[in-house]
Amino acid sequence: MTPKRSTKTHPGPVVHLSDSPKDEGKLLIGYEDGTVVLWDLRSKRADLRLYYDEAIHSIGWHHEGKQFMCSHSDGSLTLWNLRSPSRPFQIIIPHGKIQRDGKKAESCKPILKVEYKTCKNSEPFIIFSGGLSYDKPWRRPSLTIMHGKAITVLEMDHPIVDFLTLCETPYPNEFQEPYAVVVLLERDLIVVDLTQSNFPIFENPYPMDIHDTPVTCTDYLADCPPDLIPVLYSVGVKHKKQGYSNKEWPISGGAWNLGAQTYPEIIITGHADGSVKFWDASCITLQMLYKLKTSKVFEKQKVEGKSTAEIVEDDPFAVQMMYWCPESRIFCVAGASAYVIVYRFSKHEVNTEIA
Repeated sequence: MTPKRSTKTHPGPVVHLSDSPKDEGKLLIGYEDGTVVLWDLRSKRADLRLYYDEAIHSIGWHHEGKQFMCSHSDGSLTLWNLRSPSRPFQIIIPHGKIQRDGKKAESCKPILKVEYKTCKNSEPFIIFSGGLSYDKPWRRPSLTIMHGKAITVLEMDHPIVDFLTLCETPYPNEFQEPYAVVVLLERDLIVVDLTQSNFPIFENPYPMDIHDTPVTCTDYLADCPPDLIPVLYSVGVKHKKQGYSNKEWPISGGAWNLGAQTYPEIIITGHADGSVKFWDASCITLQMLYKLKTSKVFEKQKVEGKSTAEIVEDDPFAVQMMYWCPESRIFCVAGASAYVIVYRFSKHEVNTEIA
């Protein structure tokens, strides 16, 4: 049996599917062309069909199941009520400036995904990716958090693949009470704390990307002195970024066995930007202990005239060779610009002359 349709032609690609928070028998179908259908799975027909003249990218329900929000290709968000589906009851273009003549705001980049999460004692959270205005093409990929009238734009280091809002309740028909957003980037995974007004990120317990700058050489130390890993870690902690969330990493589950071997191992990676990273490789996962920037030693070249331009390479600070004596803790680095730097380990940063 084929269900009757009230459209003569197929509306095109489906971009969204979800059931109503109040009724699992009602399926919300969003089509790319701007059509949205609330389909009754029991009677196999459309309860309502609405249309908006901008392409849809995603849809998010209000927990009561009476309203939903669509994100569109012109950087707009539309709010719809099931009781009056002829037109949206609210249209917002979060990053669009309203034109002086009062006409429609300038169009922005598409809002690729929106999540609409409610709170019992405050305004709902509207969280979306994309949607920035076209007049700032150099801006990085971003996640926008709207809470009441406050709009916060979080710029990311890599393009956003997807994001998910973590809520206090697993049930879609209750007040959501969001507390964090997990953002999957092309080369990273970050978690944003929504419970603090400045939205700090959680400190990530796992290293996500060893190759944030290309690895140009590596060194491996097996069975190194047992105090070396704690010492490197204690120095590395001092250089960590400040301003992380003070809460525990909110993702749990999964387990790994500790490595079979009992001796400590360290892997050292030298990178194209002149940085050197020390990793604890004793367990299954690599844990970064300390990062050293050799490029700090050099003055950045001012490119004037032909002579300096000839010297400039793609990666002038790239690390090419490393040697570390774990007993004396003297570390030697040779780089692409034909230099050698000798470091002696110290708990406090000092510059010393080495004869």
